[in-house]
Amino acid sequence: MYKSVTINIPCDENLPEGFLTIRPEKVLLAINVGYKCILDAEQSMLELTEEMIFNKVKEETAGEIKKLETNLLVEKEIAIKMDERTTNKYEIQIERYKKQIDTLTSQLRTYESENKDAINEAVKKEKEKCELLLDAKEKRIDKMQETNDQIKEALIKLTHKSTSHKGSEGEKEFKVYADETFMDFKGYELIDKHAQGGSGDFHMRFEEFDLLVDAKNYKKGVPITQREKIRDDLLKNEHLTFAWLVSLNTSIDKFDKAPVMYDWINTKQCIVYINNLSQNEDPRKLLRIVWYTCKELYKLVEKGSTEDIELTNLKDKQISFMTKVKNIRKTMREINTTINSTKNLLQVVDDQLKEILEEETEQIVASNYSVFDSWWDLNVELTNEDVRLVSTDLWTKFKHDNKSLLNELDITTDKFKQYIKTRVSMSNIILKNKNAHSAFEIKGIKWNANVEKLETEKLDILLVDTEVKPERKKVNKIKSIKEE
Repeated sequence: MYKSVTINIPCDENLPEGFLTIRPEKVLLAINVGYKCILDAEQSMLELTEEMIFNKVKEETAGEIKKLETNLLVEKEIAIKMDERTTNKYEIQIERYKKQIDTLTSQLRTYESENKDAINEAVKKEKEKCELLLDAKEKRIDKMQETNDQIKEALIKLTHKSTSHKGSEGEKEFKVYADETFMDFKGYELIDKHAQGGSGDFHMRFEEFDLLVDAKNYKKGVPITQREKIRDDLLKNEHLTFAWLVSLNTSIDKFDKAPVMYDWINTKQCIVYINNLSQNEDPRKLLRIVWYTCKELYKLVEKGSTEDIELTNLKDKQISFMTKVKNIRKTMREINTTINSTKNLLQVVDDQLKEILEEETEQIVASNYSVFDSWWDLNVELTNEDVRLVSTDLWTKFKHDNKSLLNELDITTDKFKQYIKTRVSMSNIILKNKNAHSAFEIKGIKWNANVEKLETEKLDILLVDTEVKPERKKVNKIKSIKEE
């Protein structure tokens, strides 16, 4: 059992380093010894003169100096023995590596001398085969290119023919609908304009107003290109207020939320999008509804143009502004598409650079594989556990174990990192930042069990030494004071 005691010390002073970590028994011993030392010192100070105090301090200091010199000599002897032992160890390893290198060199020379002619002959044959294959592939590529050009020309002709055919079919079908719907309307006349560029397929003339019409008979949705085309056509025909883009059997892209949708391109002109006209229950009734709606809108346009010209100008500016915004958004989408394509190309280039670096790495470390492999197998262990080691720790250990080889084989930190990348998968390497020369972590490896045990023993010995030495000095000092 222990009890707590409050001790006051000056506010500008601190307890000795490590005092709070020692056991309670040692704390009590330190207090008792210190207290007795203070009493003895005070009593001695009363009895001693200044000269005696000086001599006493000098004698104590000389004793401490002798002890320190003795400790330094002992440590120096230990260090010399450790250096000799380490030197002998490395000399043995170097001799073993030299023998391995000599053996491998002799084997390589023997192999080269025995197989030189066979290798040259095999290389020559392979070279001839590759040349023949290359010539054959070039011929095949030329033929394929010619065939591809022919196919493109045929597709262009077929596409043009198919588009023209679809357009003529759509025009004929809409003409039937229009004639049956508007034949009793005043001033009705359907004028064919498909042969005139920028005028649409038809102009429908009425007593009240005229219309521009484009009829489409697509199997898929009407694309944006057709919307842009009818917009340009209507802008060219400034005397017309309305343009109808009629899709007979499909929907119109971006304007397919309702059977009929309206898009004002300025304050005087509007595009009417009609979706799936032939699929409607009564196509003729739908066309009449659209026409009457356009008639009422036409009256509003005519009235607005005569009453408030300034408001019309403001609306035109607003519509022009919105048009520019739409164009900017379209450009931004194209830029984003280009950026994404560029990113994909950069990824491909990055992968190719990684392959090149791996090849260069294999060439760089080929001459030093034996040194690195033996050290790696002795110190590092592969595992499926969720553990990691930092390349800096591996380099520190390698440098400590192979000091004599670093300068001889010109092994640097960067080369050592390349060695590591040859022993583990690139997916197991985690970079700490984007700098190519920075340290990184390696997943799935740990120190060999023998290495961990050796490091633990060294740490225990170091802790014991640091704990025992200060106590021995204190006891010697206490004894010397008591004797005096």
